Amino acid sequence: MDYPDELAAKALSMRLHESRQWHVLLHYKPTLLGRMESLVDDPDFFASKTGKHDPAAELAGTIRAFFASTPEGDGHAQCRFIARFDWLKKELSINESLLPPQECKGFKEFHESVSPRSAVLIFPVSHMNSPASMFGHTLLRIDSDKESKLFSWAVNYSARTGETNGLFFAIKGIFGYYEGFFGVLPYYEKIKEYSNLENRDIWEYSLEFTPDEVERMFLHLWELKDIYTDYYFFDENCSYNLLLVLEAARPGIDLFKDLPPWVIPMDTIKSIRNAGVSTQGAEYRPSKAAKIRHLEGLVSSPLKTAAIKIAAGAQVREALNEDAFALEERATTLELASEYIQYKYAKKVITKEEYTKLFLKVLGQRSALGQVELKEPTVPVEPEGGHGAARLSMAVGAKAGDAFLSVSLRPANHAITDPDAGYLPGAAITFMEAEARYYLDQRKFALQELNLVGIDSVAPRDEFFKPVSWTAKAALEREETAKREYRTVFRTSGGAGLSYAFPGNGLVYGFIEPAVKIGSGLDKGYALGIGSRAGILKPITSRWKAQLELTAEAFGPGDSHTILSAALNQTFSLNRDNAVKLDLRREKFDGFYSTEAVFGWSVYF
Repeated sequence: MDYPDELAAKALSMRLHESRQWHVLLHYKPTLLGRMESLVDDPDFFASKTGKHDPAAELAGTIRAFFASTPEGDGHAQCRFIARFDWLKKELSINESLLPPQECKGFKEFHESVSPRSAVLIFPVSHMNSPASMFGHTLLRIDSDKESKLFSWAVNYSARTGETNGLFFAIKGIFGYYEGFFGVLPYYEKIKEYSNLENRDIWEYSLEFTPDEVERMFLHLWELKDIYTDYYFFDENCSYNLLLVLEAARPGIDLFKDLPPWVIPMDTIKSIRNAGVSTQGAEYRPSKAAKIRHLEGLVSSPLKTAAIKIAAGAQVREALNEDAFALEERATTLELASEYIQYKYAKKVITKEEYTKLFLKVLGQRSALGQVELKEPTVPVEPEGGHGAARLSMAVGAKAGDAFLSVSLRPANHAITDPDAGYLPGAAITFMEAEARYYLDQRKFALQELNLVGIDSVAPRDEFFKPVSWTAKAALEREETAKREYRTVFRTSGGAGLSYAFPGNGLVYGFIEPAVKIGSGLDKGYALGIGSRAGILKPITSRWKAQLELTAEAFGPGDSHTILSAALNQTFSLNRDNAVKLDLRREKFDGFYSTEAVFGWSVYF
């Protein structure tokens, strides 16, 4: 038996293929049938043809590959599988003099440029106008000993899609139609993308990993370079795959122990903390839009107009009469104009030449005012400080005089009437939420609703930002067409609208929504319609949130009918993960009136 075969036999006798370290490095997880299977789908990740399903065969194949004479350089197994090589040569006391020497030039150059010393978990919050990122996102920053962290490297896992339609992205992502890859790029590029271009606040969590643990994780990241795994929106997504990488730093921890079947970015933070990895607090990095909105709130409407004019090139003295406004007001206005100029340049609204000229001019005028203390923005609640993504609700209610008991379950994520702490106000996305009712008089169970997907993007407009709000929903719904006459329809709807903020963090909004219904209870089996929806969403106190909404819909061709409704929904937070709700609804369905009242308790987890 030659030396590679001896080592392979030794490794198998030591049962290294059953070790936690080997399973972490190969991303092996138990299937429903109990056997181990790697979550990586790219065959280039394995040394054995059966390596995805056979840890023992992969272990033996990897060891033999270390002694192969070809290929040379970074394509050799010693370089491609450098984390496995580093571990196995210590476990097996490999005689390195018998190994074919490999320089691994690409790895060494990359290692030198990154110089990994510490790691930081990065959480960009949800992006209002993109369903692909309304859960938020997680990535990793690897820091060296350099003073500026902007020159660190960011590690990001994402799907390669080429898809521009957000709804199609969500649907394809649910069923694993995309391949996901890890990418490494300068951190300042991600700051530019998230903070300046997408208007997303960023939270940074320093991980208490030792330099040796960060080095171990870095070796594993090199193994994942240009390797794909099938991307799934709910589980094998950016957060899930990032946890796999973090386990490579400290294989003794199990970051998946308490995770639900679905994984969203917020779960990454909670899982790390639950596993005992200290995150040493969180640093808040507000987006360019957050800075602008903060400064907006400090000045009056005339000064907002002045800031816009200055950012467009107007003379400061003409736009901002120094005799009419106090020093602090003028300083704030110039700060606002400065931030808006930077935002316009990031969005490519102005050229680099225009930006340089405007920015330097405003900067000079601001400096001339001297040091003026401005109010700092309020730091929002950290993402993991919000309620759990899953929700179980139990309620009692009555509709048209018929009392019922209700239970509903939502796997993820956040409804527009849920408490806002830790979430982006006005943004909501829910999946697979089901409600069942038991009607006491009829002694009958009924599926009231199965919400496959529901998205609301209530993005407020103002002088500086002009987003379009939008909504989309696909659900099975039980309609009451007359007293105790019901039908179940599959309904899809979606549309655009406008929203505006008013004092006290309130939002007023309106949508125009085309809709389609399909069901055997409908004339001709379908109904085409259009509706309008307007409402007010406002936190009354820190624990009390209310929504008043009016809806008008007309259907036909197909089944011809009209629906008018008014709803008042209220949520009262008891603590972070418990709330009570009181929902009132008055509806007119083709001349039939009904009133519904529901009182319930929601548990978030």
